[in-house]
Amino acid sequence: MSILNNTQVVDRTDAINLIKPVPQLIGSLGLFQPKPVATNVIQFDYKEDTFNILSDKQRNTVGKNTMSNESYALHSLPIPHYPVENSITYTELSGIRGFGTDTERSIETAVADELERQATRHDVHNEYLRAAMLLNGEVVTSHFGTINVYTEFGVTRQTEAVNFTSGVLSGFLSATQKAKKGLKNGSQVRGYICLCGATFFNALINSAEVKVAYSKSQANGSPLRNELWEAMSGYTVFRYGNIDFVLYTDEFTDNSGLVTVLDPATGVLFPRATLGQEWYGPVSKLSGIGASGAKRFASSYRDPKDRYVDVESEQNTLVLTTQCAASVLITIA
Repeated sequence: MSILNNTQVVDRTDAINLIKPVPQLIGSLGLFQPKPVATNVIQFDYKEDTFNILSDKQRNTVGKNTMSNESYALHSLPIPHYPVENSITYTELSGIRGFGTDTERSIETAVADELERQATRHDVHNEYLRAAMLLNGEVVTSHFGTINVYTEFGVTRQTEAVNFTSGVLSGFLSATQKAKKGLKNGSQVRGYICLCGATFFNALINSAEVKVAYSKSQANGSPLRNELWEAMSGYTVFRYGNIDFVLYTDEFTDNSGLVTVLDPATGVLFPRATLGQEWYGPVSKLSGIGASGAKRFASSYRDPKDRYVDVESEQNTLVLTTQCAASVLITIA
């Protein structure tokens, strides 16, 4: 027998991508557009679009509106690799096999359960990538460096200090104007959202201007909650001044412990529009050379001596906010 027997390796990519994703708040807002690519490094042109109104002209005459020459900056960024692997052993299978159940069926059931577990872990990690990029403008990796969009694109982060004693609405309206001006891709704005840290949110709802609006919203319901019911079920939200304020205390865990993506004393306001892309790279196997990327890949490998089944999956994802000037950091004045 050869060392590598391809009959023992089963591609599970279709299966893992059929698993219904776990609803996540930021992922449900449609801020990042999926973009599969066939390389492990993306290269793209970046420009700041400015849209001017057209001048009217006589029909069929010279002197049409012209397009000015635009300068592009070429950027090259790696797509990080995030693999997951687990082995299903004899001990685990002997514990789940029911009376009269076929062994092969038990193995397939165990593999399916493991794929679902790994898919959920990928969904949570994808939400972390979106949150880190949206709220902080960067993703830190161990092997691919720190990807910071403000440094990469030479953009200064916009900020707004809001006085919660007086002028709350005017302060937030100023922030929305900054966010709108920072959106350079012509994407349609479907409202504004402010993700709030716990301290920030508590100070906001206890300000004299906002108290009444908050009380009424809790009684009458929230349009954003009605739209994204499942994804919003674990969050407190209310609308004020055409802005949806969300109490955002999500924390993620890495090997070092808890990772907090939003300072409790701050908020981040942004338009609900297309702010960037989610780049999906190809699978890190020989079959992935020249192939298109996908949200995630999976395979299983059965030990030739029939002792275990390895189930592995991976995502090769780069979440990138190309409209980082549309994100405004809000602080309490």
